[in-house]
Amino acid sequence: MSVSQRFIDFMNAHVAPVARRMENQPHISAIRDGFIVVLPFLIVGSFIMILLIPPFDENTQNAFGQAWWRFANWASPYGWNFFQMSFNAISLFTSASIAYNLAKAYKREPLPAAFLSVMAFLLVAAPVKDGMMDIKFFGGIGLFSAIFIAIYSVEMTRLLEFLKIKIRLPKEVPHAVAESLNIVIPILAILLTLYPFAIWVESATGRNIPQLIMDFMAPLIAVSDSLGAICLFVIATHLLWFLGINGSLVLMQLWTPFLLQNMAANLAAFQAGEPLPFIITNSFWDFYIVHGASGGVIALAFLLVRSKSAHLRSIGKIGLVPSFFSIGEPIVYGVPMVVNPLFFIPLIFAPLANAVIAYLILDFKPYSPCLLDGTVDNTGTDWGISGFCR
Repeated sequence: MSVSQRFIDFMNAHVAPVARRMENQPHISAIRDGFIVVLPFLIVGSFIMILLIPPFDENTQNAFGQAWWRFANWASPYGWNFFQMSFNAISLFTSASIAYNLAKAYKREPLPAAFLSVMAFLLVAAPVKDGMMDIKFFGGIGLFSAIFIAIYSVEMTRLLEFLKIKIRLPKEVPHAVAESLNIVIPILAILLTLYPFAIWVESATGRNIPQLIMDFMAPLIAVSDSLGAICLFVIATHLLWFLGINGSLVLMQLWTPFLLQNMAANLAAFQAGEPLPFIITNSFWDFYIVHGASGGVIALAFLLVRSKSAHLRSIGKIGLVPSFFSIGEPIVYGVPMVVNPLFFIPLIFAPLANAVIAYLILDFKPYSPCLLDGTVDNTGTDWGISGFCR
């Protein structure tokens, strides 16, 4: 048996089953689906930010630039409101969406679970002092707290149901009324467990739970922005693709909270006029590593279109357009690249090379780390892609 075949057999026997279990694990799936729900708010907020920060100043001689600058100057008081409500409320949205999806996975009523999670998050992360609510953890720095609180609130509800602790109502009571009353006990359970714990933690340490979670996660956040971390993640993701498992779908569930946290920190630094602290964000992954789909298969799609094989030529035609939108499944499964030793090296090392080159260039700092669109320039040019750069 060849070395490559032994390697493939080992991966199929030991790695693939673990990956499939992770993909179907309800908590991980809920985190993945919860972030998917939140992403549209971030996308719209990003577009608004681009519109409100033109790459031109008021003295530009470019007619288009003058019009853009005047529009941004007029729209800023209104547009920034939505931007703040999208990016600076991401943890609040995430808390609701993760709890909603986790409750659905457990075949429970999802909407009460989402409301319960939001209430728990507000109790822990938004204390009211002197009549004012502290909302700083509504943004990216509260993401990890939102995840833990959403899971806790749903699991507490499940535990109460398992112990049969609930309000028993006659069958004649309408379903909607019964469901609304059934959440009373979970509300009390959260109020009597999580809230006293939050008060005790703050009195004992002088820091609230979200602050302590961020202190605990700080080393992991720092590591997540390292070259070694991104290389390890790229290799692991594309090894799963090689086995026929959507590596991005499995592992991005674990990686996304760090990427969003890094992006939120970059945005906060940008608004404060400070250097952007993180290189690796969602934009880094999307624009440098998986542009043209995972494995960079867009290049292969162009080659397949000119293949002498009718089968491969048809696969290239089918997969070319989707690869422009980072959809690589038609190529990966159609060629196939799955469990194909011939494609092992390019599938793994093409995106790895992209990651290393992009990271080293940004770390060397002829360019600043990406804020939104993946490329940030300081050359001072007055038009084109550098216009979206700071």
